[in-house]
Amino acid sequence: MSLTVKYTKTGNLKYISHLDVLRFVQRAVKRAGINAKYSEGFNPHMKTSFGFPLSLGTESIGEYFDIDLNEDINPDVFVSRMNAVLPKEMQVLKAAYLEDSRSLMAKSSYTEYLLNIEFVNLDFNKLSELIKEIAETGIVFTRQKKNKKNKSVTKEYNTKDFISYLNAVEKPEKVVIEATLINVETGSMKPSDLIKIISDNGFSIEYFTILKVEALDENKKPIL
Repeated sequence: MSLTVKYTKTGNLKYISHLDVLRFVQRAVKRAGINAKYSEGFNPHMKTSFGFPLSLGTESIGEYFDIDLNEDINPDVFVSRMNAVLPKEMQVLKAAYLEDSRSLMAKSSYTEYLLNIEFVNLDFNKLSELIKEIAETGIVFTRQKKNKKNKSVTKEYNTKDFISYLNAVEKPEKVVIEATLINVETGSMKPSDLIKIISDNGFSIEYFTILKVEALDENKKPIL
């Protein structure tokens, strides 16, 4: 049986890699005494699978992994036992047995983010106009990718192909940008791409943070 688990990755743990997260979680499962399934063969490994990798430096309150179990453990018991051995920067929020057997990446059609940005001498009206252009008309941006021959090539993308929702809210001393980005197999837009586009269009950014809020299915409902 497979249990879907939602967890956080905050604080200094935002700087550890996706592979380190995998190892971190698997060690916690062992310490919590969870009876997980392992693959067969000479080098058995715990049967876990994760959602889309989170960029280094991005915090999240909406990360997911699936784990295959040998026991019919109550999800609430799983949460309690895991949180007892995990640090406060990585806590399990909930767990459930889902009928949908697709992989987490297949389920995750959208991702919600909050970007907190501090600007120097901001004209919020001009920023709002740019945000509307990014979401509706679209702005072309480039990204370096590896081709089949492992050579770096520059590819062009249009922002409107990756954005489901984008809005800027002016707060004291900062702007909060709410973004729902579309996940596509060929390479999704990253919040850092959005930050760069804003900066490249004449806005002086002094400081920013990125928080992943949730992974959403094709109906824009949370995975869990």
